[in-house]
Amino acid sequence: MNGYPIINLPASKSIGARYLVASYFANTLGACPRFNDCDDLKVIQKALLDLTINEEWLGIGSPSIDLHASGTAFRFMTAVVASTPCADFIVKGTPRLCSRPMTPLLEVLRQAGASIEALGENGAGPYRIIGRRLKGGDFSIRGDVSSQFISALMLVAPTWSGGMRLRFTTPLVSRPYAEMTAKVMREFGIGVTIDDEGVTVKEGTYLAPRSFTVEADWSAAAFFYEAAFFQSRPVYIKGLVPPAESMQGDAETAALFLHLGLKSFYGESGLPWVEPEPDITEVQKYYDMPDGIRGDMSHCPDLVPALAVACAFNGCRFHFSGVRNLRVKESDRLNALKTEIEKFGYPVTVGDDYIEWQGGAWSVDRNFVVDTYDDHRIAMAFAVAALRMGTMRIANPDVVEKSFAGFWQQLPKLGLTCTREGDVMVVKGEEDEL
Repeated sequence: MNGYPIINLPASKSIGARYLVASYFANTLGACPRFNDCDDLKVIQKALLDLTINEEWLGIGSPSIDLHASGTAFRFMTAVVASTPCADFIVKGTPRLCSRPMTPLLEVLRQAGASIEALGENGAGPYRIIGRRLKGGDFSIRGDVSSQFISALMLVAPTWSGGMRLRFTTPLVSRPYAEMTAKVMREFGIGVTIDDEGVTVKEGTYLAPRSFTVEADWSAAAFFYEAAFFQSRPVYIKGLVPPAESMQGDAETAALFLHLGLKSFYGESGLPWVEPEPDITEVQKYYDMPDGIRGDMSHCPDLVPALAVACAFNGCRFHFSGVRNLRVKESDRLNALKTEIEKFGYPVTVGDDYIEWQGGAWSVDRNFVVDTYDDHRIAMAFAVAALRMGTMRIANPDVVEKSFAGFWQQLPKLGLTCTREGDVMVVKGEEDEL
């Protein structure tokens, strides 16, 4: 774009994980590209390769599959191992991962005949799983639990005798993720329908499509929309599929930031002197910022860190509901956001299912380190805020590798400098504003 720096995003973690599981069942996993820019995808890709049936593990007991801190991999691999005849593995991860909720998923798998033994306390992981051909039929699950449980069941259900009819006993949250799963499965020839009542998956055989492209990650793009909100010049991002065409629920990023005054130009430019390129999205301030914003985030909760930090540090009041499940992500994100935003003097209120800042601030000494709670999205949201706050010191910067290994290399394209000092990344703007 006429010499403007262009942000390169990782592949969509959500689409990539579903694509890899579908490829495993289609016996084409070895032909998949390697996803080296996202630890979560590297973890699930290695786990699936380890699971591929061969003489290396048949009959040798229960080797371990270590999923580190990946919640997506933990949920998906538990279902995949349980649905793979003759497999006998211990599925494990970090202590926090093993303590994360799994009961709704395990209940359905066990009802289908899965052999899953909890090796942790109170039914928690690690899990020893002996795979077998599971028996399909009618099952039920709460819709307001993690959508990863539902997606995991959807992905393995075609291998069950008779498929699966899964009824939601409460309204489905994070529905775009279940819809994404259905779209990927249909690309692989699987019959699946989803509505407000539940999901039906037909027994069938995964057949790899002639071509499949994993989109650039809209969840990661949110942090560069945040950057555009903090500055007057546009931000250029490569590879985003426009929301109307994207599989990703987090493509809602564009609409949410539009409410904050940012406009997205796909393959075109809002600046007459900039020559557009077809694969580049231009994001720039186009309208005045509102006094405040309200939103139900139940379908796209991963966008809350970028939005909350962007709004608080730019003086825009916010109230986001539908965020209850953020307490059981890589960290308790509601508590993390409240604690770290308040370090900067902005009083944040957190309820059972909402987070808000309704104005007001107190004076504080801002020469401190932002704790990141082993959470990649907390690290990225606060790092970009150096565009507004002048300097941000981010603890445990390696945590971003979970979803965006090249994150720190992209920030200089925004005019930021990143200097590592031990276990802290010091991010500085072109000039301190405070």
